[in-house]
Order: sequence, then C-alpha cells, then structure tokens
Amino acid sequence: MGIFQTLRTAARLPDLLATTTTPAPVSLASPWSRPNHLQPIVAGDLFDADRLPMTREAAMKVPAVARSRRLICTTIPRFPLVAIDRDGEPLAEQPPFLTRSDGTLSPYHRLLWTIDDLLFYGWSLWAVRRYADTGKVSAAERIPRARWTFDADGHILLDGDPADPDTVLLFPGLDEGLLSYGDRAVRHADRLARAADTAAETPMANLELHQTSTAPMSDEEIDRMIARWAAARRGKNGGVAYTNHAIELREHGAASEHLLIEGRNAAAVDVARAIGIPAAMIDATGPSSSLTYQTVQSRNAEFLDYGLAPFMSAVTARLGMDDVVAAGVSVRFDLGGYVTPVGTTVSTPDDHTPPPADGGALDLKVDR
Repeated sequence: MGIFQTLRTAARLPDLLATTTTPAPVSLASPWSRPNHLQPIVAGDLFDADRLPMTREAAMKVPAVARSRRLICTTIPRFPLVAIDRDGEPLAEQPPFLTRSDGTLSPYHRLLWTIDDLLFYGWSLWAVRRYADTGKVSAAERIPRARWTFDADGHILLDGDPADPDTVLLFPGLDEGLLSYGDRAVRHADRLARAADTAAETPMANLELHQTSTAPMSDEEIDRMIARWAAARRGKNGGVAYTNHAIELREHGAASEHLLIEGRNAAAVDVARAIGIPAAMIDATGPSSSLTYQTVQSRNAEFLDYGLAPFMSAVTARLGMDDVVAAGVSVRFDLGGYVTPVGTTVSTPDDHTPPPADGGALDLKVDR
C-alpha cells in the first residue's frame, strides 16, 4: 500500500496530526550533523539545559508561542486557494486537491498542519497522487513530520526508506524553523514564567532560617521546620509562624517587579520577533511602543503583511510549480474581505518556464 493510500485510509486522526514524535536521527558523519532541526529531538523538559535541542511540545507550553501559532496556523487555512491563469483569472476547472481531501484530514486541517510544520521545522511534506496522462497533482495529504526526514545527501526518507519523487511534494519554508533558531527566545520566556510561578507561590521575600545555636539538627528536623514555615507563608494559620531563640530569620530579597511584569512582556516581544508576528497581536508591546490601530482592516493588513504573507507565499510558490499544476498556472490565496480591496490576494509569481523536453524527473535532493 502506497503512502497516499495509507494516509487516506488511516482510521485515527491523531496519527495524521502527530508532530512531536522524534524524527529519524541524522548520521553523525553527515554534513548536516551540526545542531539544527534535522537532529534528533529529545523528549521531556528541555528548558533546564540549553545544550539540548528544543521540542515543539516544550515550545508550545510558552504562552507567546502558543498564541502566535494559533493566530498564524488557524487564520491562513480560512482563505481559499485558487488556481489562476496567465491573465490572472481563476481557472474554470479548479484542481480538485485545492479544496478536497479524501483522507480523514480536512483541507483546512491539512493546510493548518502544513503551516505548523513550516513554522516549527522549516519544511513540510505532502503525499500526492498524480494524473497518469499529465503527471499533475490530483490529490494530496500531509505526511506527519515524525514519519520523514532527510538523509546525508539531502534526499527524503519516508519511514526510513527513500521516498518516490512522484509520490511526495516537499514545501520549503522561510528558514530553519523556530525550534532551530528561536530556541533562545523561547527558553528565556519560559524561565521568566517559571520565576513568576515561584513568586506566586511564595509572594514574600526569600527567607533563610538561620540557626544561631550549636545544637545539632537532623535533616528530618530541618525539613520539618522549613515545611512549616513554607506552609505559613502560603497562608496557613493566617501567615503566622514561630521561631525560638536558636533560629534567626533572615531576608534575602524578593523577586523584582520589573522581572515578573516588564521582563515577561519583553520576552513575549522577543518570541513574536522570532516568529515574525506583530507583537501587538499577542498582547505584547515594547517599553516605548505607542502602536494603535484606527480600524480592524489596518490591524489585519499589518498581520497579513508581517505575520501571514511569508508562510502563505511559501505555500503558493510550491503549489504553483509545474510539477503540481499546468505550466502558466499559478496558485493564490483569496483573502475576500479580510483587508481592503487594494490587497485581496496573496500569491507568488509563476515561473512561466516550460518543462524539459524529457519530462524532467523531480530531483528531491535539497541544497541547503
């Protein structure tokens, strides 16, 4: 059974949406073995060790990342994909795969998770079926990121085996992906969130219970005393605790207010910058920002220009190539009333290049 048929007949939607499973490892002898998004992704909490790779699961626990991802990945699939001719007019007969999916994943979710792949990993891959006479795409399904990777030569491996070029469609993204280049901003935002959690649990100053006597105390006694003080600080017994003559209370300062408020806002701005979305869209602003919107359309226009259009252009550029649709045909997003009539579509120029005389087999070797 081919990859397309496998995806089409899959019974469980979570299998199609899987994105956090560890991809196949890259050979250490490979020129791609330097730290990047092709490296094995280690599961678990990675924010305590900067040397470990970032995971999508860990990044999504940062509110600024989750908010940005939802805005980008859920907005773009709402716009219809339209095939247009050289004169800029929609084709009378649209390619069926643009609006149809024969599997358990709807066209909306297929594109949503394609954008998700481009955002986090920098690449996405579809399984395709082609017309026997023209070789153009007739149907398509997204392949979960966990099922494919690149080999040492940059060719695609699907479930560990070389992929048939005629059965897959590779989408290059904008860059190496957030997990590769944006991990520093994401880790910083997570640390500040953790500091805020600690401050919320212990809102008063950091305290030391200093023993002034020479009488020995066992570990159990020390732990019991600290636990009683911690409980008192959280409000037990009205916040009242007790010390005898052998214990001295020393304060070591509280968490700085700017660290928990201004610092978290600045971290959210950095995440927005790393993703490429206007900071105001995730309710984050710089210290001197005075950004305001006069209309909903002006806000949407900026979001489109700086947040959505780069991903949309990556998709339309790939779908407009001659191995997908006929030569001279390009693909665009119809924005409808999302912005002013001045900009109602997002598309990329068609290459208008005739195919090679021999049909030109698609070479999936990726030059990075």
